[in-house]
Amino acid sequence: MNIDFSQAREEVIEGFNGGKGSVTLRRLTKNGVTFIKAELAPHSSVGMHKHMADCEIIHVVSGKGKVICDGETEIVTAGTVTFCPVGYSHSLINDSDQKLEFIGIVPVMIGKR
Repeated sequence: MNIDFSQAREEVIEGFNGGKGSVTLRRLTKNGVTFIKAELAPHSSVGMHKHMADCEIIHVVSGKGKVICDGETEIVTAGTVTFCPVGYSHSLINDSDQKLEFIGIVPVMIGKR
């Protein structure tokens, strides 16, 4: 099954999940899995939020920044994959002067559909 982000409407969201600045994204949901292609503007962030009923996998395509997951801060760069398990909180921060591009995948949890 291919995921064609050109089929999704582009959204520009200010203060995504309580963060600062803007994120431009396209998202599609197929078979209960949400796929997100996004650009986090320079000096912007996705606010800290908790995954109560799902998890999230983020693959950084370009740029650099940091992720905070349950209080631990780690640097992310192109090629980094980060994982936020169910029940954990996380935030993605672009503290650079360049955009940070990423793909996010929020899969269906076993037993939920």
